Amino acid sequence: MKTILKFIIFCFVSLLLMHIFLGCSAKKELMIKTEYQEVKVPIKCPLKVPKKPRFNNDLSSAKRLSTYYLEVEYIAKSCTSGE
Repeated sequence: MKTILKFIIFCFVSLLLMHIFLGCSAKKELMIKTEYQEVKVPIKCPLKVPKKPRFNNDLSSAKRLSTYYLEVEYIAKSCTSGE
């Protein structure tokens, strides 16, 4: 009876050890893949915005104001398009 019990315990322990070691050997190898990606970094626009003229309800001040807006639009386009 003792020999049968020892044999059962031996079989159980050996099966347990085989299961542990075979479980560790089946792991896949870890593969590290580096992927480079272009990152756009915002930069401050070095152009200065002109001083805004006052509007006095006359034609000449309206022309100065429209010229100011055209200059600001040009500055904004040159900063965003990279010219």
